[in-house]
Amino acid sequence: MKFFELFLALRYLKGSRRNMGGSLTSVIAVAGVAVGVAALIATLAVMTGFREDIRAKILGAQPHLLIQSSSGTGLPEQDYSDRFAGISEAEDWAPFVMGQALAKSEGGTQGVVVKGVDPAQEQRVTGLGNKMIEGEWEILSDPALAMGKAPPLFLGKELARELRVGVGDRLLLAVPSGDASGMSSLPFFFSFTVAGILQTGLYDYDSSLAVVGLSTAQKIFNLKNRYSGIGVRLKNADAFAGPAIKIQQRFSSQAMVRSWLGMNRPLFAALKLEKIVMFLILALITLVAAFTILSNLLLVTAQRVREIGILRAMGATRGAIQRIFLLKGFLMGLLGTGGGMLLGLGISLLLKRYEFVKLPADVYYVERLPVTIVPGDVALVAVAAVLIVLLATLYPARAASRLDALDAIRRI
Repeated sequence: MKFFELFLALRYLKGSRRNMGGSLTSVIAVAGVAVGVAALIATLAVMTGFREDIRAKILGAQPHLLIQSSSGTGLPEQDYSDRFAGISEAEDWAPFVMGQALAKSEGGTQGVVVKGVDPAQEQRVTGLGNKMIEGEWEILSDPALAMGKAPPLFLGKELARELRVGVGDRLLLAVPSGDASGMSSLPFFFSFTVAGILQTGLYDYDSSLAVVGLSTAQKIFNLKNRYSGIGVRLKNADAFAGPAIKIQQRFSSQAMVRSWLGMNRPLFAALKLEKIVMFLILALITLVAAFTILSNLLLVTAQRVREIGILRAMGATRGAIQRIFLLKGFLMGLLGTGGGMLLGLGISLLLKRYEFVKLPADVYYVERLPVTIVPGDVALVAVAAVLIVLLATLYPARAASRLDALDAIRRI
């Protein structure tokens, strides 16, 4: 590339007083690219933020791997440490008992999912104790509370609000009973004391989860000496495929192993699809701006026919003329992309710092607009915008380079 090619590209980009139309379309085209890039960066930051926020909350309430009985009758109560021996990816494990019940208080009645846990082991696997906003997690393992008092129970924040109960209130759990023929009879009623409130940040959990001690859950669900399943914590939550296969081999046909992503696959698949669709839709803004650049270059070509003819007569090659117009389009794309990156990152940082938007947690799983800026996404948007602009400049650049020198001068 010669210096005069860059000089002419910059001059055509700047425009002149006589060609205000070309200058105006240049400004509009650059602004269009900037708006498209800014919209893409801000949107992808929000979409990534949603995914990361939901992922963190799910991993704060669910184990990385879930082991459940293949027959549905539960796993025998025993020490399963030998099953995880030699699997370096597995950090810890915790048994649990889970079932459905009907919770009744003076404030109302609500269907709940009851989870029985060993407090110490569960804390090492899911960190559920860190989600306590009222009460103490260790109460579940305090035998003193079971002496002459109803056993302790923790409720999700939204569930406690629906039942209109707080710490210290009494609660009844109605658990369905069945006989060998599968016919239901009158339910069993168990009395509990609300000893704490949990807030995981996931509405589905906070509106339905009730946590009790492991032995208490075994009693109310008639699972004596059995577990509903085992939760496993891994060193790397995303590297679950290898350890899942190893653990499955250890349990053989006795149990099946599922990952946290497998249990939430529809949700994360929907988030991924939504991110792709939003990228394609917002990329249309940049595409429209690229067409504006195309029309701008065609206008400049029509206005500079004589100058192009003179350049050709002075020895400028077709390739040089083409590079001049390609450079102009490229510079417009760079200006728009650079401005859009600054604008998009600024909007993203403002949304992250100041919570302008409040969201209904029962719809979006989160109460605020999460923002996560990924350098790879920003780079992808920038490269895509520049490529779209370059593609748009090919036709007018080639059209300008095909002008014959004598015909161009003669037509003026």
